[in-house]
Amino acid sequence: MEKAKFGFETGLSKVRLVAMLLLVLFLFSCSVGKQNPIDQLEKLTEDIRLHHQEYSTADWKEAYARYEQIAADMENYQYTNEEAEKIGQLEGECVGYFIKSAVNSFDGIKSEIKGFVESLDKSMK
Repeated sequence: MEKAKFGFETGLSKVRLVAMLLLVLFLFSCSVGKQNPIDQLEKLTEDIRLHHQEYSTADWKEAYARYEQIAADMENYQYTNEEAEKIGQLEGECVGYFIKSAVNSFDGIKSEIKGFVESLDKSMK
């Protein structure tokens, strides 16, 4: 067989080189792809942490929709224990804010109901 400049057999070596390049690109794209949902979750968590006090009901709904989409995207990948731990911490923080928001909303509704019932009671006397 004919040898190329660098001592490789031209036909078979080119195929091996192309196959190795494709494998490297595939592995790189997988690691970049699975990192994207983690990055999105990190950004969402930071946004909520910094701005949760100003969130309206619509903002909370949007944040939760983003969270659900990120969680669905994560289902497409397998994560290492370290990655899973980081994901768990970020999810825990997000869910904590979601729960706090729901409790605060319920407290507001509870106060409205109490006021309504008291007013109704007064008007019935």
